[in-house]
Amino acid sequence: MVFRLKPKRRGSRIVNYRDLKDILFRDVSREKILITRRAPFEVNAPNVYQIWVTKVSHPNAVLPTRLHVIEQIVWDRLQERGSDVVLDALEYLMIENGVEPTLRFVGRLRDMTVMNKSNFYVTVSDGIDDKVLNILRRIVE
Repeated sequence: MVFRLKPKRRGSRIVNYRDLKDILFRDVSREKILITRRAPFEVNAPNVYQIWVTKVSHPNAVLPTRLHVIEQIVWDRLQERGSDVVLDALEYLMIENGVEPTLRFVGRLRDMTVMNKSNFYVTVSDGIDDKVLNILRRIVE
């Protein structure tokens, strides 16, 4: 299943993981909070605050099982400035936490961004099964 990035509009949506670079470089004047498995040196985009989800010790790293910590970081950043939120670690979080806790986490992130009039993107790959993808669509869109 292929998702293509739609023209510029506000809101929440699911996009293909291959479109991450397009999201990060869209409206570079607006900060993006990127929750990702990519190491900090792999993300080379302006105005991006990165939360690296990993088990490696690093100043911007958060353990994948510490969803509440990620939520708090996102909430604090959203309160400081109007930032868009990009979740680029969905599959990894599902592996580490299970499907249901991860989907609840996605719902909370979406609600936080909507309350702050920000965009929320969730990148997905073909590895997500149709049942989970349909539930994710109901949560995000």
